[in-house]
Amino acid sequence: MVVRVGDVVAKAHPADTDVAALRQRLEIAAAHPELMLPPLKPLQFVDDRPVTVWPYGTPVSQADPDAAPWEESAQLLAKLHALPVQGPVAGAPERIVRAIRALPPELPHADVVLAAFEVLPRLDMSARALIHGDWHLGQLVHRGAWRLIDVDDLGVGDPVWDLARPAALYAAGILPGDLWARFLNAYRETGGVALTTSEWDVLNIPAQAYVVQMAARALVTGLQPVEPLVDACRRIVATHDTGDRG
Repeated sequence: MVVRVGDVVAKAHPADTDVAALRQRLEIAAAHPELMLPPLKPLQFVDDRPVTVWPYGTPVSQADPDAAPWEESAQLLAKLHALPVQGPVAGAPERIVRAIRALPPELPHADVVLAAFEVLPRLDMSARALIHGDWHLGQLVHRGAWRLIDVDDLGVGDPVWDLARPAALYAAGILPGDLWARFLNAYRETGGVALTTSEWDVLNIPAQAYVVQMAARALVTGLQPVEPLVDACRRIVATHDTGDRG
């Protein structure tokens, strides 16, 4: 639950949150205000639920995708990935598993999404960088400059996961190629460490995993068009059935 009062935003985290890990994540955000929106207060508790308190920042406008801060976000991620490796384990692959567990199998097209998840290889989270763990454009706000928000999955992991969601949108035909190129080029030009080889050598499986997650969530919530994502899930199944993972 997130509540805004004037220039302050309070976020109530789930009761089963790992409090020690959340404290570490808040400390990292506070130590790097040039990259992340820093918390206003130490961790609070309300009725046994941990609560974090933040300054308000202006979110990315959804009305004009071309004007979204693709380059700025890529630069922030590249700089985040260059920080000392510290903190708890990042949450990226676990988010995908949770989305699949929450998908009722009786929903239309759920069988396609579940089949796509089943053919994926084990999702790797090699601990080699500090990553956001759940990055998309909704995790940016502007307060003097663009800053990353939402530290719930911040931690140590493979930086390729921070690029995998826009890669998935591009592969599914949702994100235009020119916007994907702007994002990718800015990340590389800032010295991003995730792409040590051809981008699809490392992005392919994480991007497929995010397609599956987004399709599962779209089926449950109805907040996103499902057809392109379900079609992409069919292609994932077909690709793995032929043994082609390129």
